[in-house]
Amino acid sequence: MRLGSVEVALLSCLVLPGCLIDDMDVIDGDSDGDLGEEVGDASLAVISPNGMSLNGMSLNGMSLNGMSLNGMSLNGMSLNGMSLNGMSLNGMSLNGTLLGGTKSTGGTISGAGLVGTKMNGTLSSGGTLVLRIDSATTLAAPNTDVWAYGVSYALSGGAWAPLCGSSSVLAVPVSGTFNYGSGVVGGGSWTASATAFTFGCRGTAIAKCVEFGYKPWKTVAGVLLRNHHVACTRMIRADYCGDGKSWTVDGTLINLYDALGIQLDAAAYKVDAEWLPTGARCIDKLRDFQVGKPTCEATKKSLPTCGTFANGALLVDEYKLH
Repeated sequence: MRLGSVEVALLSCLVLPGCLIDDMDVIDGDSDGDLGEEVGDASLAVISPNGMSLNGMSLNGMSLNGMSLNGMSLNGMSLNGMSLNGMSLNGMSLNGTLLGGTKSTGGTISGAGLVGTKMNGTLSSGGTLVLRIDSATTLAAPNTDVWAYGVSYALSGGAWAPLCGSSSVLAVPVSGTFNYGSGVVGGGSWTASATAFTFGCRGTAIAKCVEFGYKPWKTVAGVLLRNHHVACTRMIRADYCGDGKSWTVDGTLINLYDALGIQLDAAAYKVDAEWLPTGARCIDKLRDFQVGKPTCEATKKSLPTCGTFANGALLVDEYKLH
């Protein structure tokens, strides 16, 4: 499991309401530069097994945002200090997933107009990493309201490498930053920020959950979906204890659904857990595909009735036993 960190978060993932997914399609890309970055673990789309509908299940995987910079993480992108062709951009903003700003010469610019823009990302080491927007587009239905960007980062000698491992893998920006720690207090958590965002590579948890319909800037039936999005990133990675530790493996077919009708119950699989932004509320049948056992398993398995929304769960997932 590789959890990279670049401050500027981006989310996205392609699925229709209620869909079956298995956590396989992963693209690994290695690039050598002054940081020795290894950037990979990003996938493009949901794979539908024969006879399965893309209507109701999701691709489950272990990577939170698909980026690994030689053991360092990108802890967020700054909305300040961006430039386009040497011209500074002021008042940068993130509206949903649409990046925009004001040119120093006057006039506003957003979306595809930002191609060529350079920005700074903060590394977990405390250093900075220069990133560049190479392309910008909206996704296909039902996510035509989601912008995704081709992003690259600077190497020594003037070269650039794709942030998500391949130039064909786009990143979705989401406001705030994520903690990429694993098995630690605060691991996997999201922190609000008015000045930083995260790029999530498509096919990984942050982006997938946006494309599943849990768009954190949107409201459905009077409910802001921010908590649903964070709960989804926990669920996708089987982060039961809410400490950033994933207990699943790529290729596990799961069925996820919610009480708002964004994703529907599309299969009669065995209930895995109920999910909150802090991890699993309760556990029924554990996806224990890693060495050891979650420290919270005994407590969360002892709770009566798991697999409903009666006790405040935002999401429920089921998985197909092998």
